[in-house]
This record gives sequence, C-alpha cells and structure tokens, in this order.
Amino acid sequence: MFTLKQAGMVLAASLLAGCSAVSSTTSKLFPDMLQTAPKSEFDVMHPEWADAPKIASTSVQGPYGQMRTESWNVLERYLVNNGLDYELVPGDYVMIRLKQKIHFNTGSAHVANTSAQWLQQLASFLSGQQGIDVVIGGHTDNTGTVAINDKLSDKRAESVRQTLISQQVPRQMIYTRGYGENVPECTNQTQYGKACNRRVELTLIVAQ
Repeated sequence: MFTLKQAGMVLAASLLAGCSAVSSTTSKLFPDMLQTAPKSEFDVMHPEWADAPKIASTSVQGPYGQMRTESWNVLERYLVNNGLDYELVPGDYVMIRLKQKIHFNTGSAHVANTSAQWLQQLASFLSGQQGIDVVIGGHTDNTGTVAINDKLSDKRAESVRQTLISQQVPRQMIYTRGYGENVPECTNQTQYGKACNRRVELTLIVAQ
C-alpha cells in the first residue's frame, strides 16, 4: 500500500523541486501508485517512496545489493559495447544513469546533431527490451525567464520521448520531467557552461 508517510515524502519532494509539470504514463514497475517520474534527486536516491517490488533473488548481486537479472546484463553489455558511460544509482532496484547527455542549441528543443545518432541507436536497442523503463529529465541554461525555461525543459524532454516512441519504445515505459534552469550541471557564466546545461539526462530503470 502507498502509506501516508510515503505520500508526505512525495509531496515534500515535489514542493522542494520547484519545477514544471510532469508528463508521464503508467509503468509495469510501479503498477498501482506511481503516476509521475521522480521529481527530484531525493526521489531517485530514495526509491522506497515508490514501494518498489523486490527483484527475484539470484546468486549474483550488484554493488548496492540489487539482484542480477538478464535485462540488467543485456543493458550493461549494450552500454559497454557502445561506449556509453554510466553510473549505478543506489537503491533496492537497478537504476542506471547515463553520463552522456543529450544536448540542444540555445532556445531549441531539437536534439543537436552531436547527440542525435547515439540517441537513435539507444532508442533502437530499447525498443527490443520489455523490462527497462526510461526517465527523461530536461534542463536549460539560465538564458531567458524562469517560466520560459520551465516550458523549454519540458519540450526538450518531450522531444527525446518522441524520438524513443518513433523507434517503437513503448509509451508506457517512458516518463518525462522538466527541471528548467534549476539543476545546472556547469556554470552559467560561460558559453561552454551554458552549452553543458542545455541537456536531457536519461535514467534507465531495470524493471525485471
């Protein structure tokens, strides 16, 4: 059951996030209560709020105690073979955050050419996987107003979502979230830093 304590955690996280609205669909990973993607780093680092089901145990475990599954093995092989660096997020189930970001030009929600090819390849791979959810987080630099950047980050996340859908990744396995300019990865004081912040980040959740 989704307890009052868990509901309070979700509400607090959403208020702290201070970001724009969520676009999401229902996932097999969280069948009854999760209707939105994680709203903040708090949600991602504390997956217990979603009352995630335990993965069936095997003889092999990950560094945080997660149990090895074939979906995890297949995903890991794909990322390594294609040179996509990643980190495993601590938690009761497997969340892999890609270190490679999807980038955009100033004021644009169109994926930059430097990111388009590997995103298409990843989308093609994910289309054949039934046990992997995708959380898409859109970000902007601080050019323009907060309201404009909130909407732009949503559009960037949606642009990546549509790329995945066009490659037959199931809609119900994709979540989007726009963070606006609120979570910069680099300084906004230089052109390089601004380019770094115009990004979408992907977290892949192994559901089975």
